[in-house]
Amino acid sequence: MSQKPEDLQSKAADLVKKILTVGVGAVFLTEESLRSLVSEFKLPKEILTGLLETAGKTKNEFLQKISSDVIARITERVDPKALLQEILNEHEIDLQMKIRFKKKSGESSSDEK
Repeated sequence: MSQKPEDLQSKAADLVKKILTVGVGAVFLTEESLRSLVSEFKLPKEILTGLLETAGKTKNEFLQKISSDVIARITERVDPKALLQEILNEHEIDLQMKIRFKKKSGESSSDEK
């Protein structure tokens, strides 16, 4: 029994949507959500594990690049030295510290015999 071209196109479109969802989802989904989404493909365990590892690496690389880009853009526009100077000129620094040593209750020293 052969399938109609419309059925094949529909299945292919669904598959492409799922693949794109997995690709984008690798960045935004938790590992469990991604695992359940990928499990719908009914793939062998080795391939599933490989996909999840790749997704994790891709997510880490993506977030690292985004954070590096954001920091670079901020430092392009903000002079840290001038900002610190402005903060120090306009504010007082009030630092208070209290240190207290207390004997531990209920414990004997290891030196006692």
